[in-house]
Amino acid sequence: MDEQIFAIQRYGGISRLFYELAKQFTTTPELGVELLPIRAPIVNHYVLDNPELAAALHTHPAKNSMTALANYFTHRTDARGADVVHNTFYLPHGLIGAQGAKRVVTIHDMIPELLPKTRRRLDLLTMKRRYVDQADHIICVSAATRGDLIRLYPELTAPISIVHHGVDPVFTPNIPKWSALPERYILFVGNRGQYKDADLLMKAFSQFSKEIPGVTLLFVGGGQFSSKENQLMHSLGISQSVRQQSLPDAKMSSAYCNALFTVLPSRFEGFGLPALESMASGTATILANATSLPEVGGDAALYFESGDGADLAQKMISLASDHELKEHLAKAGIAQAACFSWERCAAETADVYQATVTSN
Repeated sequence: MDEQIFAIQRYGGISRLFYELAKQFTTTPELGVELLPIRAPIVNHYVLDNPELAAALHTHPAKNSMTALANYFTHRTDARGADVVHNTFYLPHGLIGAQGAKRVVTIHDMIPELLPKTRRRLDLLTMKRRYVDQADHIICVSAATRGDLIRLYPELTAPISIVHHGVDPVFTPNIPKWSALPERYILFVGNRGQYKDADLLMKAFSQFSKEIPGVTLLFVGGGQFSSKENQLMHSLGISQSVRQQSLPDAKMSSAYCNALFTVLPSRFEGFGLPALESMASGTATILANATSLPEVGGDAALYFESGDGADLAQKMISLASDHELKEHLAKAGIAQAACFSWERCAAETADVYQATVTSN
């Protein structure tokens, strides 16, 4: 496993996946996977805040991402003796070296390809297609992502396996409420821009608050509101009822657990980890009926038609007004989330490695 994503992300979904895999592989010998040390400076807090894993991987803190990436691009990762190379991202440098080893690549989503206007600067440097073409085995994090990959690259011949994310056991019901959280609130977690449709949620909330006042719309993460977002909230008359907070990881379970409900209005997700975390916390969850979200939520979430603000507003009002529905979704969510675990994710990934090593 190389250090690409650990040099890029301090926190984030992709680095969380590889952190959890590395943690499982280094603490569960019966999985049969031995990780070679990375021996590199990184910025990822998941790894750096776990002293045992950081020591096992021979990683140490980098000053910043630029320093970590500069080291990555000027030093070849020592993969001698590796049976499998599992690259953690798609930067060009990762395609060299490791002769004789099989290559596994994980595809998290096809958003940059399907929604090119959403591409960030780093996406323009990546060579995902080259990684896919050179892979001996491809892992997709959802059936929806697998479908998008095949639709875009129908000529692929490498085996493709679906391995879902897991959910951390810290996300559980009955976590005491952190004092810094609002009294009554609806929760949105993560980035807000573009296909995440946070603006749609704001518009739906403006209708919701007319019917059910005294509720705060809480955005966790994603940075402070932009001037465009502030203008939208002002025009909707909800500025005093909407809040943005950046919470430490240790408080996220409390944020989920004590929300009236969680809303993920995104039009496109490769997996949708906040949906899983919300359900595991025993919190009713509203999801857009789009891409991978129904795959994660199953029958345990309330769905609205993607992009339809009026439908979302109505679902929010219905859920806030119907205690029995809220309780039903809370219980169903706990059961649905129990189907996903990082232990299972690691075991299925180890099975992919084994199948790849033994294939011709």
